[in-house]
Amino acid sequence: MNSQLTSSLNTIIKSIRLTLDDKRAQRIQSEQIRQTRIEHSPQFINGRVKSNIPSVETDDSFFGLLWKFFSTRSQYKPKHALPYQAVDTNKLQSRSQALRVTWLGHSSLFIEVDKQRILIDPVFEYAAPRFSSRLFKRNVAAPASKEALPLPDVILISHNHYDHLEESTARYYASKNVMFYVPLGVGRYLEKWGINPDSIQEFDWWENQILNGVQITATPANHNSARGLFDGNKTLWASWVIKAESGSVFYSGDTAYGAHFKAIGDKLGPFDLTFMEVAANVKGGKRFPVEAWGHMQASHTMQAHLDVQGDKLFPVHWSTYELFMHQWDEPVNDLIGEAQKTSIELVTPFIGQSVDLSQPISTHYWWQESSKVQNEIDDSLCLIKAR
Repeated sequence: MNSQLTSSLNTIIKSIRLTLDDKRAQRIQSEQIRQTRIEHSPQFINGRVKSNIPSVETDDSFFGLLWKFFSTRSQYKPKHALPYQAVDTNKLQSRSQALRVTWLGHSSLFIEVDKQRILIDPVFEYAAPRFSSRLFKRNVAAPASKEALPLPDVILISHNHYDHLEESTARYYASKNVMFYVPLGVGRYLEKWGINPDSIQEFDWWENQILNGVQITATPANHNSARGLFDGNKTLWASWVIKAESGSVFYSGDTAYGAHFKAIGDKLGPFDLTFMEVAANVKGGKRFPVEAWGHMQASHTMQAHLDVQGDKLFPVHWSTYELFMHQWDEPVNDLIGEAQKTSIELVTPFIGQSVDLSQPISTHYWWQESSKVQNEIDDSLCLIKAR
């Protein structure tokens, strides 16, 4: 090897080492800032978030509940893959001034307002670690790939659970010109997955940022966090408020019902649209109350919507995965009953369908129509077999 080539290789190696050293130093500095903020945050004590999840009396042990869930969960799934509407990505290429929302399934949302694009809790695959992915496959195909969607201006994350923070998706956007707004502590994962600390902004509750005229605020929630056995509640969770000239939105994230909803409504409400998580109501005392896991029964979902002073209610966190011990469509059917009591308008589009809030909304209960058609097909097949 001649001396000129050797010199060039040494220069390249030195440059790579300097780059790696710079990245390592940047991550160390970022972690120091993060730890200082956690130490001074009123939400943390001794490095962990204070949990206020309701205590619910039950005859079942934790492991008994787990056994019951995994041994019976197949009966709660839909019989067949659910219908969806492929996202009209051509339509989305043109930025919307009006409030326009596209449900990608579960709690994943593509929101446009004042020509800003906001992607919330994007999960396109399964809701679990890779080793258990087969247990938590989607009941409905993703209506669009992340590659097909227009590039968002910002990605909002509510907390670090697998059904809200997907590593492969974060890694995909790591090389893109996208900001990540996340609860305090969650940036640690993003940096580990290759996202530059300069592209991450971590929020404590009630902190906000203006994005080209759109105000985005991290607000309280009542949940928990973990991605492994030993990191429980080491990162914050949050709900999010989006206030723009063309509309205002509240996104609940995962949360049990609590007084924080009224506080959010008093400070930042009212809202044109709320995205609220929903699970089935407990009936006859025969099911474990989901609030003990940091979630809401349908009656709680409706009360939370009223507390934040919401107009229209868009239920999320249902149908895509079966995460609780109830039928896959029971949460939204229960919520229909709650809406009838309160005269609140529900927004229930197909997964993948875009809804423009500046236009009249035609709500239909697609899952009920789908179930009816499937039952008719099953009955016909039974008759054929009987012959």
